[in-house]
Amino acid sequence: MNINIISAITKSLETRSVKYGGFAAIITIAVIGAVIFLNLIVQQFSPQFDLTENKLFSLSDQTLRVLETMESPVTIYGIWEPGGANPHAQETAKRYAAKSDFIRFEEVDPDLNPGLLKRFDPHAQGLSKGSLVVAGEKGFKVIRPEDMYDVYYNQQQRPQITGVAVEKRITGALLYAGETPKVYEITGHQEPLLSALALKETVERENYGLQEINLFQSAVPEDAAALILNNPNTELASIETERLLAYLEQGGRLLVFLDYRSAAADSVNEVLASYGLRFDYGVVGELDLNYRIRVESPYEFLPVMKTHDIVNPLVEQNIPAFLPLPMGISVLDLRRRTVKITPFLTTSGNSFLRTDLNNTSLQQSPGDEPGPINLGVAVTDPEYSENGRQTRIVAISCGMLLEPPGSQIRGNIDIFMNSLSWIDDRPETLSVQSRSALVMPMSMSALKVLIFSAVFVVLIPLTLFILGLATWLRRRHL
Repeated sequence: MNINIISAITKSLETRSVKYGGFAAIITIAVIGAVIFLNLIVQQFSPQFDLTENKLFSLSDQTLRVLETMESPVTIYGIWEPGGANPHAQETAKRYAAKSDFIRFEEVDPDLNPGLLKRFDPHAQGLSKGSLVVAGEKGFKVIRPEDMYDVYYNQQQRPQITGVAVEKRITGALLYAGETPKVYEITGHQEPLLSALALKETVERENYGLQEINLFQSAVPEDAAALILNNPNTELASIETERLLAYLEQGGRLLVFLDYRSAAADSVNEVLASYGLRFDYGVVGELDLNYRIRVESPYEFLPVMKTHDIVNPLVEQNIPAFLPLPMGISVLDLRRRTVKITPFLTTSGNSFLRTDLNNTSLQQSPGDEPGPINLGVAVTDPEYSENGRQTRIVAISCGMLLEPPGSQIRGNIDIFMNSLSWIDDRPETLSVQSRSALVMPMSMSALKVLIFSAVFVVLIPLTLFILGLATWLRRRHL
């Protein structure tokens, strides 16, 4: 009886269905084991992949090069309650810590660590939850939540987040934590102050200290990283031009904006003449409609951006700038041989410079100077300074670049800050740019819509139907 049962079991195991079922079971067990083994390996290495379109959580090559040069420890503190972390700040800070042995990331509950917060808020101004603090041996830098994003205000003054600037802020803080270069804004000529234009915080956010100076009363301080001359409306005194020239001859850095209506053109040109530049009186008109802001006005337009460190980030991200009523800049033949001049903002060839402002024609007239016209120029003099510091100048022929409505254009602010970073020779802050947070809609022509409709609505379903029908017919005749 037992022999018959064993024989029956043996024969049943030899059947075709059991053999195929057993084989399938073995394959299933092997697949499950492989998945378990793979999960164990993955848990050991914890790989992460940034699948966002603009690589919001990836570090740029420029930041990685900064991390490679670090020689002292830095701690990045995330100031937020448990579960209240800013995902952009949290993930980006973790990547810094993962890429460098000198960086440590620590999340701090502000309610449980009041002593630590007092250290980073010595004047009791309030340290916002959601902030990052980059602390090194020389000092610390607080990155507030509102500083982590680029915000644009539309015509209705409604804010819109256009970019994520977490990496830009952290890398800048790593480079200059505890060291704040001082930028002096020249005053005394009825200039619109940067603080009045709400740009003081923008400058300080980029790790600069902004102060005012009257060159009629005092010389340029030795700790000046750069000078800003923003659209003076009265002439500079001779003592001021002398002090400016003396400063530049020692490797000084100058950023100057000038309006066609300014009475300071002659004295400013006196300073710039040694470096081969001259602001030309008049208003530039753009006739190429591709660059016009308004079709009916040739005097409000988008500049042509040439290859230069100041505008390369804007070109890469397709960020426009807006220049209302600019004048021209001429490059002089008579200048120092060591001077290198590079225009980075110009007009198209279909443009003009009009010096007769009583002429109301919207087209080029016989007395107008034909384009292209220089609007923004960068100057270097690498051999003239006695202390080895390279003289750098940026001249932009639009006094309203930073005034409304120009100040509401992100490209204008980027040109201003990039110019400041360039003359201060800070390439890292130029290269590490904000990541765009805009979700751009897909744009397709009528032909592309027709093609995609035919592929996804007709071709793919028809192919699947034919394959299914063929498989059914084949199995039916087995």
